Amino acid sequence: MYLVTDSDLKRQQQEASLTREEQACFEDTKAVLNTIRYTPRAATLQMIFDYAASKPEQK
Repeated sequence: MYLVTDSDLKRQQQEASLTREEQACFEDTKAVLNTIRYTPRAATLQMIFDYAASKPEQK
């Protein structure tokens, strides 16, 4: 048998609030990352197209 003490309950509440804080930070980070736009350099695109052109066609 295990008795739940007041300090156990407080610790669980603190852990739950930490989880909410982490979730809020995660949502903020996700929102910022969604604003980032990536455009590959022309040289990178050329290498991709050259590689694709060198591959035999698959049926």
